[in-house]
Amino acid sequence: MPKQLRIAFCLPEFVPFQQVWRSEAGDAAYIQQKSIAEGLLGLGHKLTFVAPLDRADLICASASLNVTIAPRSWSNTPMFRLISRSAWQLQRWLGIPYLNIFSNYRFCDACLHCLPGHDVVYERNGIYGVGVAMACRRLNLPYVLFFDADQIAEHDYMGKPIQGLLRRRALSMLRYNLETAQAVICVSEPAKTHLISARGVPSEKVVVFPNGVDTHKFYPDAQGAAAVRNTLCVQDKPMILFVGNFYEWHDVITLLRAFASVVELFPHVRLVLVGDGATRPAMEQQAADLGLGNASHFVGLVPHRDVPRYLAAADIAVLPYPAMQREMWLSPLKLFEYMAAGKAIVAAAAGQVADVICNGRNGLLVPPGDVVSMAEALKKLVVDDNLRAQLGRQARTDAEQKHSWEQYAARLEWLLTAVASGGWSAER
Repeated sequence: MPKQLRIAFCLPEFVPFQQVWRSEAGDAAYIQQKSIAEGLLGLGHKLTFVAPLDRADLICASASLNVTIAPRSWSNTPMFRLISRSAWQLQRWLGIPYLNIFSNYRFCDACLHCLPGHDVVYERNGIYGVGVAMACRRLNLPYVLFFDADQIAEHDYMGKPIQGLLRRRALSMLRYNLETAQAVICVSEPAKTHLISARGVPSEKVVVFPNGVDTHKFYPDAQGAAAVRNTLCVQDKPMILFVGNFYEWHDVITLLRAFASVVELFPHVRLVLVGDGATRPAMEQQAADLGLGNASHFVGLVPHRDVPRYLAAADIAVLPYPAMQREMWLSPLKLFEYMAAGKAIVAAAAGQVADVICNGRNGLLVPPGDVVSMAEALKKLVVDDNLRAQLGRQARTDAEQKHSWEQYAARLEWLLTAVASGGWSAER
């Protein structure tokens, strides 16, 4: 049995993690990190949560979220404060954006005080954070980087590219973190390929751990479905569900257009969309323009603890993605949650989704961005109760056997133990 590890569990921000840890509504990235942390705690390891509270202070917190502000020394002197203020005033005068230089020095200083005594440091990569890696180099502490997605490339995809000096700074910090890490965790094979080809990370250094699901929280629950269906005024009508943030890469517009075709043939079917995000107002307008009226219902953001109830109420769960110029590297949490809930899934065959869903076995795959194909798949499931049940049963089985957070935590435990003991290297 592996020894108990003392793990510094580092995150880009504290407040969003604190909200999710308290079971409030929050971003999928922090839901993911909460699940990973709970898995490590369940295996008996000791975690200290480390995250910036703002641009000055760093939080150190226990698993019960007893919070302390990490002490600082040289970055808390009058001279440092004078230099940082003067530099920022000069940057503003020259029209230079805030480059996170002095904030990272402050975080590094705080980490030099709170990281000693830990066996290994785990950090979820943040776009402008380098203080943890700087401290690990100075302290010679084993460092594992969790690389969920390339946020610089995501900004490019959304048409909001990071430019100029800020882009150079972001790329420089990303390279520093990747070079410092003994091991880099990513969530999919496309993500690994991207790290190797676009960011120059040695292939031996990268491990792929797809996301998982809590199969004890997400499960087929016919008894719990009735209350939600009554609240949504669905009752015995077929219910199609989408759960997720309304980002550009969540192809809700294709789902709405496909659903409009479904409603023409089956006017009693209902679509429920759970989540929030930048494109939600545009999607609500799109639903109105399509004449969906009472056939569609935008629930908004709900705490993650409530998502299993909505899934229990659904007959069909949808995972829409558009056709993308670059291969999608994400590992969608919602995919595994749909599976664990035993739902019949219609999913765009993009990225890792096409590796997890086998068409006709544990779900139905459609080409990304294809309205007609998605509509036909939805219609097929609306009329075929037996197919829905068959796909849902197999999806649940696959979630239990291949994609639980317990299995994920065991793999992560192996990696962290190897890195902490010096038994892991890029030359292995």
